[in-house]
Amino acid sequence: MLYALIVLLQYNLDADKTATRQLKNALELAVHDAALAVDPISLAEEGKIVFLDGEQLPNGRRLDDTAIENFKKSLEMNLNLTSAGGYVYSPKENSFFKNDIYVPYLEFIDDSHPLAQNGYGFTYSNEEFQIDNLKINGPSVVAIIITESPRWFQGEPIYIRQAAVYEYKR
Repeated sequence: MLYALIVLLQYNLDADKTATRQLKNALELAVHDAALAVDPISLAEEGKIVFLDGEQLPNGRRLDDTAIENFKKSLEMNLNLTSAGGYVYSPKENSFFKNDIYVPYLEFIDDSHPLAQNGYGFTYSNEEFQIDNLKINGPSVVAIIITESPRWFQGEPIYIRQAAVYEYKR
C-alpha cells in the first residue's frame, strides 16, 4: 500500500513538473513571437519600436494586431491547443494538458506606451497580477499563463502560473 502511494505521488509530481516546464517554454516562445511584430513605419520614420498590438497611435493611425495573433498562434502550436477566441485555450485530444489554459495578462510596453514616455530603466508593477518590481530596460512584452496541472491521479488540484517577459534592451 505504501508503495502505491509513493508511485501515485511520484506520477503527480512528475506531471506538475512537466506541465510547469512546458508552460514556461511555450510562454517564452509566445512572447518572443509577439515581439517580432513591430510597426515598420514607426521604426523607419521615428526609430521607435511599436508593437503591432491593435492600438491607435497619437497620429490617428491604427495598427493591426499581428503581435497578438503571433502570441496566440505560438501558444496554440507549442502546447497543442485551440481557442474559440479571447485568451482561453482548450487542449486538443493529444495534448499533455487536460484543462483549459488562460492568459489573464498580456501587456505590450513599447515606445508609444505612457510608461515609456520618459525613457526606459523604470520599474514596472501590477498588483492585480502580482508583478512586483520588474525592471523594464526597453520595449517589452509581458504575459502570464495559468492552468490546472494535468495530474494522473485525483487529489487537490494544483494551479500552475507562469510569467514571461521578452525585452528589447536599450
